Amino acid sequence: MPATDDVVGIYVEGREFRLGDEEGQPASPEATFTLTGVRPYKRGVLARFEEVADRNGAEAVRGRTLLLAADAVRPLDEDEFFLHDLSGLEVETRSGDRIGVVIEVYEGGPAYLLAVDDGERELLIPFSGQMVERVDTQRGVIVIDPPPGLLDL
Repeated sequence: MPATDDVVGIYVEGREFRLGDEEGQPASPEATFTLTGVRPYKRGVLARFEEVADRNGAEAVRGRTLLLAADAVRPLDEDEFFLHDLSGLEVETRSGDRIGVVIEVYEGGPAYLLAVDDGERELLIPFSGQMVERVDTQRGVIVIDPPPGLLDL
């Protein structure tokens, strides 16, 4: 499943990708794959690459992550960010109370979930417009307005 909401803008014929492992870390800095074709498939895409000649070659890279150089991605709008940029951000309430630090972002049904370490435990906070008031990557802060009791779970 693509980890982007811009499939058409990312999967462009002729674009080069690096191969990453299942966690998205680069597998080999020199291995690149040139996209020669793409089509929708179930909840993702099927992609063809110049360097993958047959089904055996495709099976060898199945389940791996495709990585794109940062300079190949369109510039983000002021209110946009990448999900991986959320890790390490401080989470606080609108009144300024510190909740903790984002340690992971999970895909969880209708909304992503922020795993937040408060120093004693891991809290799961829905990353939705009803909960998150502001993401300020420049300041390194996510401001939330949690309903009563959420932080006590």
